[in-house]
Amino acid sequence: MEIRGNIGEWSELYVLIKLLSDGILYQSDINLSRNINNTYKVIKAFKDEANYSLEFDRVDNHLKVYYIINGKNTLLKEYTFDDFNEISKQILNSIKTKSERTFSIPNIQQFLSDNCILTTKASSHSKADIRLRIYDHRLASETELGFSIKSLLGKKSTLFNTGQGNNFIYEVKSLTDSINIKEFNESTIIDKPKIVSRINKLNELGLKISFHGIQSRQLQKNLKMIDGDLPEVIASSLYYRYLKNESSLVKIADLLEKEDPLGFYETDDDNKQRMYVYKLKKFLAESAMGMTSENIWLGEYDSFGGVIVAKNDGDIVCFHIYDFNLFRNYLLNNTKFEQASTGEDKLHPGQEEPTAKKKYYFGWLYKENNRYFIKLNLQIRFN
Repeated sequence: MEIRGNIGEWSELYVLIKLLSDGILYQSDINLSRNINNTYKVIKAFKDEANYSLEFDRVDNHLKVYYIINGKNTLLKEYTFDDFNEISKQILNSIKTKSERTFSIPNIQQFLSDNCILTTKASSHSKADIRLRIYDHRLASETELGFSIKSLLGKKSTLFNTGQGNNFIYEVKSLTDSINIKEFNESTIIDKPKIVSRINKLNELGLKISFHGIQSRQLQKNLKMIDGDLPEVIASSLYYRYLKNESSLVKIADLLEKEDPLGFYETDDDNKQRMYVYKLKKFLAESAMGMTSENIWLGEYDSFGGVIVAKNDGDIVCFHIYDFNLFRNYLLNNTKFEQASTGEDKLHPGQEEPTAKKKYYFGWLYKENNRYFIKLNLQIRFN
């Protein structure tokens, strides 16, 4: 059976093979560079398939691959570290050169078959993308931890994927029936993107744009699980993203601190706590650890080690859970809002395109039950 995967899925297998080859996991600094004074020795790695597990052991100068089912271990193959290094190079080269959305890597198909690897990514039942047994120098002992993997190989990856449920709904208040919605949605400013133009025009008319809710009830609950103010904080962030035509998360966070749209601060000195910054960092970190819009998020971190980043040059670094403040700062400084496909009919602005592949349907003024609304969609990508 030919194994295929996209860049993100092959990246997970690349990280597994590369770490087993190198035997070292480096802590990252704020610039995503190796901290050579802070490393973790990789002792074992684990991979779950549908009905069995695989265990990869670094023993002396070679690697042993075990097939595990019903508690019984069976040795499949033995390799040198150089063997795994060569496999990792072939995966990396294919990731960097393939143009298809999903692809196979013919040169390693025999390796995958020999080791009963049927999938490139972690099991959907696993909270972590990779499980490692490492020597933790801070505890001076071995520990088994799960890590989330973020790939910067190829196109910059998304941190928080979009969906139709990611639409934040805003009510446009004090808008009268005198406005022609069709004419409003058709009018554009040449030097500004369409949604930016519409949000600015509503602002110029002196209309109040008030956060009404999130299309996905599950996303609303997940955000509240992280922080009770988070739905409103992100709603304000998205609004300013279009009002100011600014996608950088760190710049939007600074703007929120200055404008204080939710009234967190009673005096100018109160913003020393940087509440908007803190809440946005929490959201980004939870997203990196697996929080999505439609799955129930419990915020549990049992045996969670942190996040591993596969850099564009193939280097691998991590943000250990011990250094999570560092990771949060990295995320805020290296992410941006990305506009997904609106699903708007180009020939009929303000209307849905029925044949649109991505039916997110947001970004225009509409009327419902004699009230006026506009939707903005949430998606976040690495810079």
